[in-house]
Amino acid sequence: MSPPQPSSPPTRRAVPGIAVGVAALAVLIFSLHGRALDYGLFMDDYAHVRQLHACDWSVRGLTDACRLELVGEVIELWWMPECTLRFFRPAAFGLMKLTYTLGGWNPYPMHVASLIWHLIVCTLLMLVLRRLGVGVWLAGAAAALFAIHPGHVGTVQWIASQSELMVTTFLLAGLLCHMEFRGWPAGSGLTRQPDGGGRWGWAAACVALFAMALGCRENAVVFPLVLVALEPWGQRPRGRGTVALYSVLGLVAAIYLVLRWHYLGGSALPPRPYVISPGDVNSVRYVFDKACYYLLGEFLLVPCVPIGGLPYFRARPLLFYGLALVVVILLAVVCARWWRRGPGVLAVVWLGGFLLPVLPAFESPHHLYLPGVGWAVAVALLLRGIGGSTPDRAPRGRQRRLAAAWMCTLLTGAILGVATHFFGLALDSAQRVEDGVADEIVSARPELRDGDTLYVANLPVIAHYVKLAVQERTGLRDLRVVALTWAPRLLGLVGTATPSELSWMDERTIEVRIARERYFSGPLGLLAAEASGGRFPAEPQRPLRFEGFTVEVRERDARGIAALRFVFDDVPGRSGVHLFWGSRTCWAMEVTGEAGRDGE
Repeated sequence: MSPPQPSSPPTRRAVPGIAVGVAALAVLIFSLHGRALDYGLFMDDYAHVRQLHACDWSVRGLTDACRLELVGEVIELWWMPECTLRFFRPAAFGLMKLTYTLGGWNPYPMHVASLIWHLIVCTLLMLVLRRLGVGVWLAGAAAALFAIHPGHVGTVQWIASQSELMVTTFLLAGLLCHMEFRGWPAGSGLTRQPDGGGRWGWAAACVALFAMALGCRENAVVFPLVLVALEPWGQRPRGRGTVALYSVLGLVAAIYLVLRWHYLGGSALPPRPYVISPGDVNSVRYVFDKACYYLLGEFLLVPCVPIGGLPYFRARPLLFYGLALVVVILLAVVCARWWRRGPGVLAVVWLGGFLLPVLPAFESPHHLYLPGVGWAVAVALLLRGIGGSTPDRAPRGRQRRLAAAWMCTLLTGAILGVATHFFGLALDSAQRVEDGVADEIVSARPELRDGDTLYVANLPVIAHYVKLAVQERTGLRDLRVVALTWAPRLLGLVGTATPSELSWMDERTIEVRIARERYFSGPLGLLAAEASGGRFPAEPQRPLRFEGFTVEVRERDARGIAALRFVFDDVPGRSGVHLFWGSRTCWAMEVTGEAGRDGE
């Protein structure tokens, strides 16, 4: 691979280099993300495949399939109210249903499709960088770094995040069409083209791609605003055609919002803690902190951990805001040099514009993917600056700068690759936990039957969809799964040093205790408290009644709950009622009528 060259416009001579770049990207993506081909369904996937299999091909059917029945239908949690999240993503779910149908409803083709979508995104990113005047090899290097960014592991390797890959594909393709229509960016060396009929074809394609993106994810709605922010750098003079394009884009966005309102029966905004509404007293700080957290995820590879990540950094404000300030300064310095010519603007506007819609939402790593295009542009500009964007009078100095640029590229690639490998191991561990819980429940004796009730104590949060996983494995239907407690750790207690104890008081009554750690402490306690409007945890000695059982907090301190008592209406082990216990040695062991104990 030759060193990065000075800025040059895309030409036919660059096609072989681009083809080699695409092939290299494919090899790189398969090498670091190919492990996903061995994965099955995980968490939300179970709900999606069931709902897609049952729905028809109409917009109404695909919209009804696009829901997450987090509490209630999927699993019952006595400490949280029922909650169903609904979305309007008919294009994404139509494409997913098509892929599932062609693949025989097997997860393997879906994982292949995710890798292909990711490859398309990286290829389009390389073409955008070429359009900005970045040399073909440097554009390929920046796209390769984007391809192996550890923050994208969950997006690429988890089927449920496929809509994020789709929306990024359609928006990048739409951006390229807009660049052709407007002759953007000025100063890139591109020749001015006459306002012929072919130009309007690019405009129509831009509108169509925007409409498809809106049908994939809600964050696409800011795309016209991103284009407007880039407008001063267009090469062609603004006229009626430009106004017409933006008017049509605005009309498409308005139609989308009307359709969304119609099919979802209103705004359908998820409640707290899934979305912090603008009227919430803490919304401004939450949005600001989320922006800082996501910037650290993009630029410093900080893992974006749902539930626990943001509280961890909030507890360390000097470190948190100090690192965020360093990132902002670095981004400003890198982009300022190319601000007048457009690429610096694209990096900032794309990154900030597509972060904005997801900031009020529950933190999730797949939110980094679409804004990550802005990160890749900034990285390309940084490497271009290190390598020198203009010929140096001293050949040796020029060669040293090129060598430094490639050393930085290779070092960054090595860091990203190693981090991606270990981020993938974390995802792999999470899926193994979910599979372990489901497999142990399936192996229960006597065997499960349709309509049985399953109580699970010390359930890992990651196994939230265990009901659907068990039904997928067994073909059973109408199981009722009730979590009695979350395990105090996200991945459960197996292999930990946390003692827990289950004691039978009589055939209908059990007490569960935890030592050293506490139930509903830390981020899990914060999640439960926010979801219940601050009404959780309950006061000790005050039994709470739920369908099929009563729960009472027996011991609690400042750290959380140490002991709980449950009284069941039906005896566990009889009449289709099962009780499962998670401990340091098993994910879900069925217990009946006698004490189960795991250390002290």
